[in-house]
Amino acid sequence: MTAPPQGAATEHAEFPAGTIRYYRAGTTGPAIVLVHGGGVDNAMISWRHTIPALAADHRVFVPDLPRHGGSRNWSGRVGQRTMEEILHWLLDLWGVERAVLVGLSTGGSAVTGFTLRYPRRVSGLVLVASGGLRHRIAGQLPMYLMLRSRVAGPAIARLAKLSRGTCRRYLSRGVLHAPGRVADLEQLLDEVLAELRGTDSVFSDWLFEAVGSRSMRVNHLPLLDRVRCPTMLIHGAADRQVPFQVSRTAADVMPGSELRVLTEAGHWCHREKPGEFNAALREFLNRGGKP
Repeated sequence: MTAPPQGAATEHAEFPAGTIRYYRAGTTGPAIVLVHGGGVDNAMISWRHTIPALAADHRVFVPDLPRHGGSRNWSGRVGQRTMEEILHWLLDLWGVERAVLVGLSTGGSAVTGFTLRYPRRVSGLVLVASGGLRHRIAGQLPMYLMLRSRVAGPAIARLAKLSRGTCRRYLSRGVLHAPGRVADLEQLLDEVLAELRGTDSVFSDWLFEAVGSRSMRVNHLPLLDRVRCPTMLIHGAADRQVPFQVSRTAADVMPGSELRVLTEAGHWCHREKPGEFNAALREFLNRGGKP
C-alpha cells in the first residue's frame, strides 16, 4: 500500500459483514465524503490528489468500499443497496449529520441512490462520470453475457497484473485518455498493480447487479428530478467507459445542476487532470453549490 497524503489518518470500522478501512483528514469545516469507483479502484487510487485540496477547510472522509483496498474482509454481495447502507452506517459512525457526497462511476451510483433515499443527510452532490444514470449501455446484451460467464473478469485481472506494461495498456484502454500525460503515472501504476494483486476480477458486484440483458437494472435517471440539493456533474470528454453525454442528459434532468466537462481526459479525469478537477470541485464547494 502506498502511503496516504500527509495529514490523512487511516482508521477502520467493524460491521457485522466485515471491516471498512477509511481515511480521515481535516478537523474543521463542512463534511465531505469521497466515494471511489468499482472494479480496480480504491480510496487512494481515486482521491490521492483531492484529499489535500479539501482538508484545509473541510472534514474529509474517504472509505475503501468493501473488497477494495483495505476493506477486503467482507461477506455477502455488495450491490447498490448495500453501498447505500454502508454510507448511512459510516455517516452515523463519524457523527456527521449532513455532508457533501462526491462519487465516481460506481461510487456515483452509490451516492445518487443514497441522496434519493436520505435527502436530509446530503448538503451537496458531485457526480464524476457516474454509473446508474442511463437506461442502456453500448453492447448491453454482450456485456450481460460476458458478466454471466464469470470468466472475463478474472481473465482480464490476471492479464493486467502480469507486468507494468500490461497494466498500463489496461488503464489506457479503460480509464485514461493519455497515460503519458499523467504526471505521477508510475505511482498510479504501483497503486493499481497493488489493487489488482488483491482482487480476483475487474468487475464489481454492482456491475453484475446493474447490467440486465436488455436494459440497466440500476437506473436513477427517472428519479433525478427529485434531487433538490446543489449538484455538479464532472466528466472527462474522452471517457470510453461512460460517455459524457450520460452526464449531460442527467444534468438536463436535475434542477439547477451544473455540468463540467474536462477536455482530453478519460474516465479517471480526476487523476489525469487533478488541478482542473480540484478547481471545479473547490469552486462548487466555495459557493455552496449555488450557480
